[in-house]
Amino acid sequence: MGEPRLPYRVRPLQLLLGVGAVLVVAAAATVAGVYGGPYARIAFAVLAVITAALSLVAALDELRSTEETLAACAAVLALIAASWHTDSPLPSAIVAAVCLGLHLAARSAAAWPLASWAALQLAVLQGTDDVAGPLHSALFLGTALVGLGVALWGRPLVARAALVTTAPWWVAGVAGGLATAWSGSGTARQLAALLVVAAAAGLLPARLRAELDPLLGPRIAVPVLAGGVAGAAAAGALAAGGTVGITGAGYVGVLLASVLPGFLTGWRRGLFGPVAVTAGSVLALLALVELSVRADWGALVVLFLLTALPSALFSWRQDARSGALPWAVGCLAAAALLAVPAGWLDPVPTALVLTGLYGVGLAVAATLPPPSRLPTLVAAGAAAAGAVVLVVLQSDREPLALLLALQGLVTVEWAGWTSRPKRPPSVAWRIGAAQWTVAIWLAVSAGPVHVLEAYTLPLAAGLLLAQGPRLVSGPSWPAWGPGLLVAAVPSAVMAVVLPGITRPVVVLIVAALVMVVAAAAGLRAPLVIGAATAVGTTLALALATVVWPVVAALVIGAVLLGVGAREEFSPVASFAAPLAKLR
Repeated sequence: MGEPRLPYRVRPLQLLLGVGAVLVVAAAATVAGVYGGPYARIAFAVLAVITAALSLVAALDELRSTEETLAACAAVLALIAASWHTDSPLPSAIVAAVCLGLHLAARSAAAWPLASWAALQLAVLQGTDDVAGPLHSALFLGTALVGLGVALWGRPLVARAALVTTAPWWVAGVAGGLATAWSGSGTARQLAALLVVAAAAGLLPARLRAELDPLLGPRIAVPVLAGGVAGAAAAGALAAGGTVGITGAGYVGVLLASVLPGFLTGWRRGLFGPVAVTAGSVLALLALVELSVRADWGALVVLFLLTALPSALFSWRQDARSGALPWAVGCLAAAALLAVPAGWLDPVPTALVLTGLYGVGLAVAATLPPPSRLPTLVAAGAAAAGAVVLVVLQSDREPLALLLALQGLVTVEWAGWTSRPKRPPSVAWRIGAAQWTVAIWLAVSAGPVHVLEAYTLPLAAGLLLAQGPRLVSGPSWPAWGPGLLVAAVPSAVMAVVLPGITRPVVVLIVAALVMVVAAAAGLRAPLVIGAATAVGTTLALALATVVWPVVAALVIGAVLLGVGAREEFSPVASFAAPLAKLR
């Protein structure tokens, strides 16, 4: 059988002592309340002294249950005497001091430290009105620190009770301290911030006591709470220094969050690492918000540049590179973007800087293992997107086309650099192809040429480029088919529908060339698409009785017959192989 529930673990002796103590205290309080008047405190004080003396005698005789019960009676009587018909904090403070002395004299009784802590809280409550309003938070935080000290050094029962009763003081003190740190005047802001930081730090030792674990929640909760509160208080105090103070607070936050955890090891990393990261993050984020609200773009540029510096330095360490590089690239990109509203750079030069940063980001990402590249690639991609947005908002289509062409060149170069044999083409091939396609479309739309092929052929080229290494080694239909169909079908339809002989002749010539080259290279999809385009276009033109293009088809057909006969006379493997065996 398991251990019985708490009421059934009490011994008869303890039950007798407890009931007796309750009856004595209740009866004394009732009689004094009815007949004693304001002078009943003297009787309560005398009873408390007598009961405390008896508790000390029981302690000398090692009667632990009797000692504890009498100490609890004396404490309750003393607290009643201290608060009887008075609002003065002095009697409660005296009781707190006396109970502390009794605790030092008889350490075996838990009632004395609990009574001292309760009397101190009562004295603070009674004396709150005598303290100036701006100092209330300091009073509450001081009380919370005392309670945390009791929770840290008291026996388990005392520690748990002290921690639970300290929580309201801590919350009230921190709330008032943060308000003063952000909106106070003079040195009151710095003093309030120091007290809040001290109260936040006071939570951390309590995390190390196993007896308090059930009351403190998940192990990460206390460090995160302490770091967040301390960071907010420090940010408020440093904000009194204006732009310099806010920028300094943000940079200190960056150093705390990014540098300090790297020097912590063992249990210190588990306890202080979340504190540093949370406090630093709060400092940095609040600095960003404040500077943004003030529209102080120059200070934001400086802050982001300073933020990128430790990240760039940490990127030289192999173990920290995958985490530091995204921060460095992202902060540099943000600094470049904010340099535009700050008036330091014009939009187009900034776009070139961001594009260069895009290339650098891709290059350094290539030095990382493939699974850890994504954050750096995302940061570099954000820089490229920012460059495009700047040019879109500030200039015409020609600069945007040049910018996209440059970015597409960088992307395709990186895709080819990082491609691996026998692996599907990376998404970089598709991104680079899209950049090039849009760049050509923009350039065409700004020029005098307005034909369908000016848009279909760049799209077809983009579809082919997106396949990357598949064009050389993969099956021809997935690799070549979509692009060639986009190039052939619209032009063939237009060759039949629209008047004129130039487009039909060009379509037939290109289809014939594609067939010859595809047959020589052993590519099934281009060969079939070229043949279908040539035959379909010729038949459609014949049905439409368009003479000159049909004459051109006759000439081209004769050329193809000659090429076929020549290859049969001097056979090449790819020309003689059946379609099913072509790639």
